[in-house]
Amino acid sequence: MIYYLSSIPRSGSTLLASLLSQRSDTYVSPTSNLGEILGAMTTTFLDDPSTGAGECTDKELFRMLNGTIEAKYSDRVEPIIFDKGRFWPGTKVMETMREATGEPIKIVATVRPMAECVASFMLVDGATNAKQWMKKSPHFEHLMFSYDLIRTGYEKYPSQFCLIEYENLVTNPQHELDRVSAFLGVDTVAFNPVIEQVKENDNAWGVKDLHKLNPKIENQNIDARKILGHEMFEYFQGGNFWSDEPNYVSPPKPLDISLEAGLHGNFTKALEILREEEKLSPECDRVAFNLGWYEMMKGNLQKGHRLLDRGRNEHLFGTPDINFDRPCWNGQRDCTVLMEMEGGFGDQFHSIRFAKNLASNYGCKVIIGGCLPLAPIMRQIEGVHSIVAHEGSRYVDFDYWIPSMSAIIPLGLEYSDLSGESYIPRLCEPEDKVGVKWAGNPEFEHQQHRLFPAELMFDTVKDEDCISLQKGDLSKSEAHEIDPSPEWMETPSLETWMDTQKAISRCDLVVTSCTGVAHLAGAMGVETWVIIPILPYYLWALPGNKTPYYDSVKLYRQEKHGCWKAPFKNIKQDLIARRVRKWGSNYGKITQQFIEA
Repeated sequence: MIYYLSSIPRSGSTLLASLLSQRSDTYVSPTSNLGEILGAMTTTFLDDPSTGAGECTDKELFRMLNGTIEAKYSDRVEPIIFDKGRFWPGTKVMETMREATGEPIKIVATVRPMAECVASFMLVDGATNAKQWMKKSPHFEHLMFSYDLIRTGYEKYPSQFCLIEYENLVTNPQHELDRVSAFLGVDTVAFNPVIEQVKENDNAWGVKDLHKLNPKIENQNIDARKILGHEMFEYFQGGNFWSDEPNYVSPPKPLDISLEAGLHGNFTKALEILREEEKLSPECDRVAFNLGWYEMMKGNLQKGHRLLDRGRNEHLFGTPDINFDRPCWNGQRDCTVLMEMEGGFGDQFHSIRFAKNLASNYGCKVIIGGCLPLAPIMRQIEGVHSIVAHEGSRYVDFDYWIPSMSAIIPLGLEYSDLSGESYIPRLCEPEDKVGVKWAGNPEFEHQQHRLFPAELMFDTVKDEDCISLQKGDLSKSEAHEIDPSPEWMETPSLETWMDTQKAISRCDLVVTSCTGVAHLAGAMGVETWVIIPILPYYLWALPGNKTPYYDSVKLYRQEKHGCWKAPFKNIKQDLIARRVRKWGSNYGKITQQFIEA
């Protein structure tokens, strides 16, 4: 009978395999490729056109899978076979194996608190910095993959698992081996404390002594907190799905408290917390990233950007792992510079302005590596020599490169150096329209605390001659929907960004949430009113209702977290004032009386 051994890495699977192998009726394989072979067979069977052409059935697939399993161990005489592999707990794998073999498979798995598993892998790798190791190590990826696979498989089919906790295995091996015997329905066997380790070719993994056991069965007693550091140790607390203990609830972290204070407008408290954390952990990039916003709020653009840039190390800023085999640009003149665009569409409309700085002030030829849907607009911008898709950036000839969201740093710019003049042209004369956009990607807007009810926008602008700048009729996410345009609002085709540029060109005013439309309209010099939360995106960190980035933009700031009435009330009043300027004071008096009534 064949069973499956599939454990969380560094949780004692080699020890359990060696103990099980003491039974004369049992064979435990070293790490096996059986799961991968069966997976490849299944994928080929399902995807190959010849399967349909030959009218092949699932029964044929199951016979082939069964035949492969039997052939794999046809040379073994032991009645109990354990195949050791990481893929068996996958729910689809378990379901396919049940169909193939005619009965649910049985999986034995060792488990261990994740903080200890991570720390143990770090020791094996000789790593000293937990965060850096986790970002780059394939062993960490493998560990997290295996953990998630066992967790999801166990949560769906718990009766098909026998989970062995590492601490119980090393303190009472006999009891845990008896549990395995009961799970398999076979007789118990007394274990021998002098064990012969199962063979495993560690050279295949490139890690010396990866599976080497200590001569004596005992707990390693890893000081995971010391190895991982306090922050990462706390991060990996909980998640013991095999335990009846209540889920671990970590105490509020200072960064979370600081964020909460900032979201409610208590910037003084938020900054005090960050300063204290900076003293305790000056090397913490998350603290530095958050401090960057407050430096910008104080008017220190350069210093703020340098702190924000440290967020790249935590995948908090810019494009993760962006890099080229050429040096970064740092003020060199008369050279070819690739500016690799980052972030969302709004970030790219904002950052593309710096092509002019590179070309005019430094004599550089600027190549833009960006999103092809934006190329028709980007090629209109002064300083842009040529455009290449992100995927092709590595294959063009350039001397230096620059990540667009950090271009401020090597350019050495402060707020006083910025120009708010337009740099993207209008495509037609305005038609006295008010362009309206009320949401970006719902999940991202919710994450950024800037998702508001569309009715607030509709009620505010309903007396205007409006044109929708909201792309698509309906966009769904798990938790939110983007409301469709009301019937009284013109809805032009916005299939491309050029369509959006044309629609904005028809507008005298754009009223929008903080999305790509806000930056595109501002860059075009169209009067633009942007609704932003109390703790806004870093580009709006400087206090006030104006921004040095765009002369034509006015900011309407939320005044109370979770409540959007104030900015829309202010917009309504400004719309009335705008009509008064346009049509005379009598209109304003009548409208104001109507609102008050």
